Formats: sequence, C-alpha cells, structure tokens
Amino acid sequence: MPEIIAEIANAHQGNPETAIKLAKSAKVSGADAVKFQIYFADDFISENHSRFDHFKKQSFSINQWKTIIKKTKKLGIKIYCDILGEKAFELAKALNVDGYKIHSSDISNKKLLNKISKQSKKIFLSCGGAKLTEIYYALKILLKEKKKVILLHGFQSYPTKIEDTDLNRLKKLKIEFGDKVEYGFQDHISGEDKYNLYVCLVALGYGITYIEKHITFNRKKKGVDYYSSLETKELKKFIQILKNTQQSISNSKNDFSGKEYNYRRTTKKMLILKRKKRKGQYVSETDVEYKRAETSCHEPLDIDYLKNKKLITNLDKNTILKKKYFFNKIIIVVVARSKSKRLPGKALLKITDKSMIEHLLLRLKKTRKENKILLCTTKEKSDDKIEKIGKECSVDVFRGPIKNVLERVIKGIKKYDHNIVVRVTGDDILIDLDYMNLAVNYLLENNLDYVDHKGLPSGTETEIFDRKTLELIYKTGNDLEGTEYLTNYIKNNKLYFKCGSAPVLPKHKSSLRLTIDYKADYKYVKKFLLKMKDIKKKYNYNIDDIIKFYSKLKPNKNKNKKNKNIKKLDYDTSLNLNSIYNIFNNER
Repeated sequence: MPEIIAEIANAHQGNPETAIKLAKSAKVSGADAVKFQIYFADDFISENHSRFDHFKKQSFSINQWKTIIKKTKKLGIKIYCDILGEKAFELAKALNVDGYKIHSSDISNKKLLNKISKQSKKIFLSCGGAKLTEIYYALKILLKEKKKVILLHGFQSYPTKIEDTDLNRLKKLKIEFGDKVEYGFQDHISGEDKYNLYVCLVALGYGITYIEKHITFNRKKKGVDYYSSLETKELKKFIQILKNTQQSISNSKNDFSGKEYNYRRTTKKMLILKRKKRKGQYVSETDVEYKRAETSCHEPLDIDYLKNKKLITNLDKNTILKKKYFFNKIIIVVVARSKSKRLPGKALLKITDKSMIEHLLLRLKKTRKENKILLCTTKEKSDDKIEKIGKECSVDVFRGPIKNVLERVIKGIKKYDHNIVVRVTGDDILIDLDYMNLAVNYLLENNLDYVDHKGLPSGTETEIFDRKTLELIYKTGNDLEGTEYLTNYIKNNKLYFKCGSAPVLPKHKSSLRLTIDYKADYKYVKKFLLKMKDIKKKYNYNIDDIIKFYSKLKPNKNKNKKNKNIKKLDYDTSLNLNSIYNIFNNER
C-alpha cells in the first residue's frame, strides 16, 4: 500500500489552530503522513511579485511553526514539509520533521540541494514542470550520500485537468532513473471531479509508493487550494478505496496466489498416454494427448521432454506422464572455494580428521552409485588445494569464474549429459542423503523445474534443478554476479518456473542453523561430527541423529544472525524477457 500524504498546504488560511485540526483529521481518516508548506515571504518570493503580500499574510512565524509541529507530533503521524527556501529548510531541520519536499521551483537551487543532501531524512523531489536533465542534475547531488529520494509526478493548475495529468510520465521517469529512486503521484485534480479518485487508482498501476492529496474542511468556503482538495470526511473513503484496490496489485509477490495455483491445477491439461507402452520404448507425439485429469501430480510434462528418452517402466493407456517414468541422469554439483570474508579458508578447515570439503565429498559418495559428483571451484591459486582434495576423493573437478557461480556450474556440467542437477554448497556439509533423494524424486514425480527442502535445518537441505532451468537463468539473467545466492534467482522469478517444496516429516522440521558461515557455526557443527565419529557414524549419520544431538544443546548463538554484518548485496535477480523470447525463437 502506498503511503498516503495529506497535503495541508495553505488550507489553514494562515490560522495555526486550523493547521493542527487538519492534521488531526488526516490522522483520523487514516493518512500515513501530513505535509505542511514552510515558507517565509522574504525568503521565497521577490518583494515586487504580485503575490508577495498574499504569501506574507499566509506564512506563520517561527514560534507558530514550533507549536504546530509539536502538537502534530503528538498525534503520532509522520510530518513532511515543503521547504521553500533556505530559511525554511533550517527551521524544518531544527524541528526534526520526518522528511523534506523540494518544490520543482527549487530543482536547480544547488545551494538548497546540497544542504538537504547532507540530511538523513526522506527527500521528496517534485518533478512537475521539471525537465529530465534538471531532475538528473538534482539527483546527482541528492544521491551522493545515498539518501532515500522519491520523485513526485504532478503539478498544480488550480485544479489540474485530467488530460494534463500525463500518468505515462511516471513510466518515462522509471525508464530514466530506474530503481535508484522511488516514485509517487501528487494529485491536483478537482475535488469536485467524479474522476479524481480514478486517476489515483490508475497511478497505483505504475508502481508508485506515495500518493499526495490536498485536504480541506469545506470546499464551499473556497479557501486557498480548495480546487484540488478532498474534504477530510471524503479522505477516509478515498484511503479505504485505495487500500482495497491495492490488494489487486500487490498480492502477487512474483508468484501466483494459492487460489490461482488451485485454478491452474484444476484446469491445466496433463500429457496422457493414448496407448500402452513398454519399458525401453520411446514415447512420440502420436502416443500422447492433452486432457484435464484429477491427479496429485503438480504439473503437466512438457512434450519436449519425450525427445530421446526411453521409458524405465511399463505404462498403461491413460497414464499421466511424469519425468520419473523416463531415464534420468543426476549430477551433484558441489560449489566451494577457500576464500571467505566471514570465515577465511573454511573449506579447508579440519572438522574431524578431514577438511570440511573432504567430509562433504566423502559423505555424498554414500549416495546412489549412478549419481555423478562434480566439484566446482575457482581458478584462484588458493583453490589448488580444493582441486587436489577433489581428485583424491575420486571426484571430477571443474575450475571457473570467481564471482559468477552459475557460469562456473554451467560450464562445469557442459561435458555431461545429466538432466537433473543437485546443488550443494560447501557451507552445508551435513546434507541429509535420504531427503536429498526424496527431493529428486519429488521433482520427477511432479514434473517440476525446481525443488527445495526448506523445512529442514539449514545446512542439511539441498536444491534440485532441472538442467534447463539453470541454463535459462544463465542465458537470460540480467546480472549473474549474485548467483552465489542462486536461490534468489528462483524465489524472485517464480512466475517463470514450476517450483515445489518437498515434504518434511514434522519430527524433522527445525529452525536449527547448521550452515557454516562463522567460526561459531564451525564449532557448533564440529561438536556433532566428533560425536558421530565416536559412535562409528562418521559419514553415515542421518537427520534423526542431527535432531537428537542438537535437542540436548543450546541453540547456535548465530541462529538469528542472518549475515547482518555483511554489506547488503546489490545485484539484479531479474530475467530478461527479450532474451527469453529470442531463445524460444531460436529453439523453434
């Protein structure tokens, strides 16, 4: 829901008590913030200007402003202020308001911009009547200190006509300035116009996070700014309608709602066999048809999956086709390197009588013999030892880029024809092999692109990818420097992929932190592995052993740390739709 700012402006008619009453009404109506205009005529407008006397009469004294802000703060509502001059800014700063709005008339006022840029408050920059170059140069100053800046589209024309509103300007602003700033709409359409609400509703669709609306007590009195003002009794209804409408925009979170998933599952046609097929046979397009079916299978099988794949079981007519019925090859990719800011050289730290990476590899070798294991590390000299350990464990090793982890994985698996990829990180050495196999089966059973196991303790779960999913992210990702955190490229793009979470037994669900990021994590995991060594379960422990052991210990003190000491990662996990379109065209 965008933040609703009730713009008081000059609706107070120069009366401090009216200003306070308007703020109180705005709070009662559900506004998130109020905005006052602080100005002093001699600081704001030339003495020979025709409206000098008007503004001088409307402006409050410093003491009056102190009273207004003090009483408004007691209401528990945010206070923003238009600052129409340097004197106004100094007062707003002294009064410790929650944010400053720079009028578009000051967009080239570098003296004022420089002063505001040094503050730690929100900064609103009005773009009405401002050239894009002026906005750019203003932002160059304001963003120097990495402040939160909101560009506000809209202007006052007493009132502004709908045809002059030009909401598409918001689209242009977003193209020019992207996610460096946030966006808002300052609405100045006539309060009497029956369409004034609809324009704000349309503005929601442009992804704005702020709406500014003028308010007054009674438009019939025709006070200052009455043209574009809502009466306070109308404001409450206005806000409620906005909130209800926003639900239709913001429930998605880059994924379907539960109801839409149910719709998909009940209406989607499945790929079904038209005739019996025997083990070892291929299935062609003439053998199948699409029909709706009542099934627990999450997704239909892509017909392209049939190419060059033999059945591993006999199938009857009307069988819903699943990946699990075909020959699949699984490759376990272990991603590790020795350099780490949080725990330097952790992959090579001795955890029992073996290094962490060696323990992980030897444990993974306890899985099905047909599963391939590939160790992916970097070309850095410091990772020579990791390569050596991999080869000593009779594991294939690939060395690739440092930062672009996905490129390292894609190039690593290039020479193999395996179609299912299990991703394991070197931080998670307590992988539960039974649950890993269960997750693979869950992906194959439900024709999914990706499966996680988030109910398990961190450090014991794996992620399963259909190979084509990794390749699609690699070919279309706008920024692959963050693929060390590959999960985010799935989580933030669920509209592209068929995702699922494999089931976890209630007794195994846990918030235990067993990922090794810090020294405390290392010590916490080491205790368990030393115990397993003592009871002859060095590599053969399971999730029951883990849950039982840690139920007797105090929780890891890093459990809620969430890497908060690490600088926030700044990378784009989005996929390029145009690239996807080109890929699909090439495949055709």
